[in-house]
This record gives sequence, structure tokens and C-alpha cells, in this order.
Amino acid sequence: MVEPGCTPGAGRWGVLVSPSGDISSVFPYLNAVFHNSSYDHENKILIVREQNQAYAFRPDEIRIARADDTWQAERITAELVEKVNRIWQERDTITPNYTDKSPAPVIDIFKLLPRTNCRKCGYLTCLAFAAGLRQGAAHLEDCPHLALPEYAESRQKIASMSF
Repeated sequence: MVEPGCTPGAGRWGVLVSPSGDISSVFPYLNAVFHNSSYDHENKILIVREQNQAYAFRPDEIRIARADDTWQAERITAELVEKVNRIWQERDTITPNYTDKSPAPVIDIFKLLPRTNCRKCGYLTCLAFAAGLRQGAAHLEDCPHLALPEYAESRQKIASMSF
């Protein structure tokens, strides 16, 4: 476990996993399975965001962000290693994805929202709600305005975006 250099003393930790060999051959399969990923095939870097976790895969390491304590770090690490190994074992049934599936920028999501800052979604602003959507912490159903007929097209566009 390592304390992030950008926020020392924050009480959050990161985990550095050092595999015994080059793991980059699993990246296209991970990219196909994970929905919120950004993949640079040429430089062999895969970034994955799932709910409150972030993972950075490189050929010789996996970095896991946001662990609150040792117990959580061990659990997250074990679950991720198990998932990577399972995906590798099932690779014959998975179509590898070599493309970058970077999520839509928050500003692009925001532009499609009603921009009323009504707070009915639980966020202070529509921009904060857009960030919540992108991170997977918020859902389209949380915004009552998006259920209105005049926002149907915007709702459809947001739903088709990659998060």
C-alpha cells in the first residue's frame, strides 16, 4: 500500500501490484469486459473506473486507487486479481477490444442536461450531476426533468454515451 503523493495524510491509500511477468496481453480482453475504460494499445496502458475505484494497468504493474484501510485494500486487490485471471481464462469467449472507449467528457453530458440547478437529483448543480453520471454515482432517473417529453432527445443521447 502506498499513500498518494498528491494528497498525503488524506487517509486514503493506493495499492501497487507487481505481477511476475508482462500482463499486457490481457488488456484488450479487460477493455472488452470493463465498461468504463480508456485503453492506449500502442503504449500498453489501460485505465479502468468502476464505481468508487480506479485501476491503472501497465505491462509490469497494476495500481489501485482509493483504499481506506489495509483490509479494504487486500479485499479489492484479491477481487481484481481474481477477475483479471478469470477474464484471461475465458479469453476464447471474449472478443478483444483494441479501441479507446474513453468516457464522454463531463461538459458534453452537462450540455445535454436541463441546466436548471434545481437540486432535485441530489446534486447542487447540473454540472455536479453530470460528473456523477460520468462516474456512475448518479443515474438518469435521478433527474426528473429528463423524464419530461421535451428532454427525451437529450436523455437518449446521454444514455448512448459511454460512462
